[in-house]
Amino acid sequence: MLPQQDVSTPDPDLSRILAALGIAANSPGINIPYTIIPGNDGPRWLLPNRNKLTRTILREWRPYSPAARLSWAGVRLVARLGALRFLPGTMQTRLPATAGRQLLSHIGQEADASPPVILVGNLSTTRKLLVFMVIPSQGLDAVVKLPLTFAAHASLRNEADTLRKLDGKHGTPRLLHYSEESGAAMQQYLTGKLGSRRCKQEYLRLLLDLVRTGELVSLRARGRRLEERLRSHSAYGNHAGNLESALAYLKEDAVVPAALVHGDFAPWNIRELRDGTCTLLDWEFAEWLGLPLHDLCHFFYMQTLLFSPEKLFYSTFLREGSWRVYCHALDIPFSLVPRLATAFLLEKLATGWEIDSARTASFCLRQLDMLLMQIDNPIG
Repeated sequence: MLPQQDVSTPDPDLSRILAALGIAANSPGINIPYTIIPGNDGPRWLLPNRNKLTRTILREWRPYSPAARLSWAGVRLVARLGALRFLPGTMQTRLPATAGRQLLSHIGQEADASPPVILVGNLSTTRKLLVFMVIPSQGLDAVVKLPLTFAAHASLRNEADTLRKLDGKHGTPRLLHYSEESGAAMQQYLTGKLGSRRCKQEYLRLLLDLVRTGELVSLRARGRRLEERLRSHSAYGNHAGNLESALAYLKEDAVVPAALVHGDFAPWNIRELRDGTCTLLDWEFAEWLGLPLHDLCHFFYMQTLLFSPEKLFYSTFLREGSWRVYCHALDIPFSLVPRLATAFLLEKLATGWEIDSARTASFCLRQLDMLLMQIDNPIG
């Protein structure tokens, strides 16, 4: 089945999902009853019934819109009662008791594993399957990620490289296995709560740790790289006026602390651990020696995109105020804040064009229009 050249190909149904995981649905022996919770474009969750891991994953999963959270509370309740099969709108199937072992063998590992909990990623250029399982012989919980697109293959390779270098630093999950051939990555599953939409102080401390690399980066040099990437796209000419105005803000001869940029710093990628600390998951878009403030901008950008797309993310970013603590701790002049925010948006736009994501590009261009109108206002 996979990986696919792009996400316009048919949505994966159950048989295609199992084929991608290397699970033979008709294996001889004991079968385990599963409940399928559908999404907008096919199966979303495949959950073994009356299963401790199912209850754990559902408890720790956290939708962020009010309507989704209310609906999810019902899913968690019926899971606790062992009654997933009675949940309206779901379907029933059976998977072999050896499904976990089959999956591990498929990615080059040999071990017994619990019946897996399977999540089908959202439709995107980096769509993937996430499989949660317990591996008793290793005494750990693991999550296996398998790419469904070529872009996902590349992003999972980047995450594997990043986790290998971090080796547990900052509380990050440890990489357990990576298959270059299939693009599948297995890593430690960290138990805890998903992050809040509020930028808590512990999140800010984690971000500061990622910037204290001892390296420096030039804003002007980054601006030249962004200009090359943007000008190489055919759509540049249609927006040249605004883009040239934005790029002019990056010609400041400033050197700032280099950051290990997570690349998708958002509530759903933050894990609040049981010991009171927090860490980050999903390092697929990580960049070493990136610009500071990128991740903090992304935290508010993503929430604006999903929950209030008509607003300017930068206004919420300024009003919330975490940037003040961040910049003060790193000796970044406050005058550079609008320039770094501009660099962030241009980076998102360049990436959107490069991966042919019309939604990302359109949203970034609207945000850039609003930012350029506000950027001369004093930062209070």
